[in-house]
Amino acid sequence: MKLRLIVALLITLWSAGAASAQKNEIGLLIGGLSPIDRDSKTPNLGKVAIGTGLAYQVSFAHRLVNGKVAALYFEIPVIGTPGTDVKSSNVFSPRSYSSLFIAPGLKLKTLPLAGVSPYLAAGVGFARLSSSISRQDGQPNTGDRGTTTGVFDFGGGLDVKLAPFISLRGEIRDLISGNPELNFTVPGKQNSVMFAAGVVLRF
Repeated sequence: MKLRLIVALLITLWSAGAASAQKNEIGLLIGGLSPIDRDSKTPNLGKVAIGTGLAYQVSFAHRLVNGKVAALYFEIPVIGTPGTDVKSSNVFSPRSYSSLFIAPGLKLKTLPLAGVSPYLAAGVGFARLSSSISRQDGQPNTGDRGTTTGVFDFGGGLDVKLAPFISLRGEIRDLISGNPELNFTVPGKQNSVMFAAGVVLRF
């Protein structure tokens, strides 16, 4: 009985020490990116309905401040969607567009040594939005196809520890950026919500 207690205590101490020594995280997530539908400034140009695109995220985070209750990380998330469908009554609109977002920022994780660790994140960076080569009517898209714009993102998630060096992650982020090139002007900013899940490796 004493031997089992000693072994259990050593394993607990080793796990806590290993977790404390892990300063970096790499997250690999897959999910969906759902932009909000938009109306043109001029009503007769039509309304745009934007679909949900398959999204991939790779993120790197480095711990800046370590604590038992909370830990602060510097994070670089990279989010991409190969194609997001566009439905519009305006035949000059592109059929789809692709997205790339890079928004370095900070992540605050609570209970970093626990089995379940919720977190909040926010960052500022840039987005590259590229319209498709064809329009709604099937003709070539001869308008401006690409735009680079700023992006602000915020969100949160939950890490569920499977082992000292790996966790499952679920996450929701809101990405606020400029608009893709739709061949007509739309007001305001593009608001895209990403929901994703995947794994996190810590080292």
